[in-house]
Amino acid sequence: MRIVLLGGAGYLGTVATRHLTDLGHHVTVVDGLIYQRGDNPARLLPTASAFVNADLRDPDALRRAATGADAVVHLGGLVGEPACVLDETLAVELNYASPVLAAEAARAAGVEHYVFFSSCSVYGSHQGTVDEDTAPNPLGIYARTKVLAERTLAGLMDGHALSVLRLATVHGRSPRQRLDSVANRMTAQAIATGRIPLNGGGQRRPLVHVGDVAGVLAQVLTTPGGHRIFNVGADRENYTIAEIARTVEKAVPGTRIDAGPERDEADARDYRTSFARLAATFPGACPTTLAQGVREVANAVEAKELDDPDLPEYDNLVGLKNSLADGRIRALRSEDCTRLHADYANVPRSER
Repeated sequence: MRIVLLGGAGYLGTVATRHLTDLGHHVTVVDGLIYQRGDNPARLLPTASAFVNADLRDPDALRRAATGADAVVHLGGLVGEPACVLDETLAVELNYASPVLAAEAARAAGVEHYVFFSSCSVYGSHQGTVDEDTAPNPLGIYARTKVLAERTLAGLMDGHALSVLRLATVHGRSPRQRLDSVANRMTAQAIATGRIPLNGGGQRRPLVHVGDVAGVLAQVLTTPGGHRIFNVGADRENYTIAEIARTVEKAVPGTRIDAGPERDEADARDYRTSFARLAATFPGACPTTLAQGVREVANAVEAKELDDPDLPEYDNLVGLKNSLADGRIRALRSEDCTRLHADYANVPRSER
């Protein structure tokens, strides 16, 4: 199968590329390398069939990439609310306009299957357990762009195979390592300082290992069909923030939890997620536990495979700030981006 991974040089994409090529697929990675990291695609993506350095908002580049592909996977964009609030226009362009432009290119090229990486953050805050039929409750720019992209793509790809993957919070080891997600951050700081920062504790989060995400993507790509939405994770991997901290404390001997305020008001997300649909469709999906992912990251830090955990290269938010300051990335406000930004601007916040 000829697969195009848009944003494939990132934390998820580098793992997915290796997994898919190991399975014998032809994988073309398209990535704008927007972060100031000095990333070397040859090192990050040694098994990729091809690498294209291109802006994911460039319709011409997207059309060229989609030509001859069996599947296009959009996993690029800004992750998390702190990154999105730095420049809302840029966030809308990368998280909404880009996947829509890519879908338009894929449809025009006759691509059979389009896969969009979304997030369980679309659920926001809910009592009880949420599943794919639960109405989204986006609490910020990041989740709102994901919700709008899902809705627009459903109409745009009508008659084509569309798979939407709503990811739990990802953890674990990657060639393009991030240490700014909750479990990875706690683990790296536990090794570096002996303390595990805990700001809040009662909020609920589902977690999933980065390798398991790659495995689910491979299964989804080889079994296309209609318009499908999957929460990606496992029911047993729902945790409170405090439970994540205790898991890290147990996995990294000699460390202790350093508790702060009871609740982080800057992030009101709080939900427990059902992954029953994924488990029923792909039995055995997402087998890796949080403890395994924590130990994996801890081993890498202890073995000096990763440098100082506080380096900007491991933090996408810091990398984005640097890229914005240096003019490496900016809102294009192109005709296409402006057209699609109007979709976002015209949706009442209460309906996003």
